[in-house]
Amino acid sequence: MVSSIKEMINWPAIIKHSDDPELTFISSQTEWDKDTDLHNVKYDEADYLVDASGKIYTLTTTQSLSLQPQETGGSKTLKEILGLAKAHAAQQGSCCVAKLSAPSIKDAFKIIASLSET
Repeated sequence: MVSSIKEMINWPAIIKHSDDPELTFISSQTEWDKDTDLHNVKYDEADYLVDASGKIYTLTTTQSLSLQPQETGGSKTLKEILGLAKAHAAQQGSCCVAKLSAPSIKDAFKIIASLSET
């Protein structure tokens, strides 16, 4: 892993797996660095990471077999993040999913984090 990731990603972040409403919440650079499960997963080309500012990163395995998020230049809006959070909550069986709202992406991530703790 390259140390410049720390400067690129605005933590917390989520990983969106292709064709799956399940989200993986990552609270900080420290969690990213220490959780080897995050690095040992074979990510699909359509999987991506979204940071707290909405920036999208692909999850690319380098030639040295380390996982390196690469900024795509794209981003997700708060509305899109809330859509991901609602699908994640529904998949976990939460009720009143349609009522989920947040004033910012970071606040939407707090909802995702709380769903991940249950």
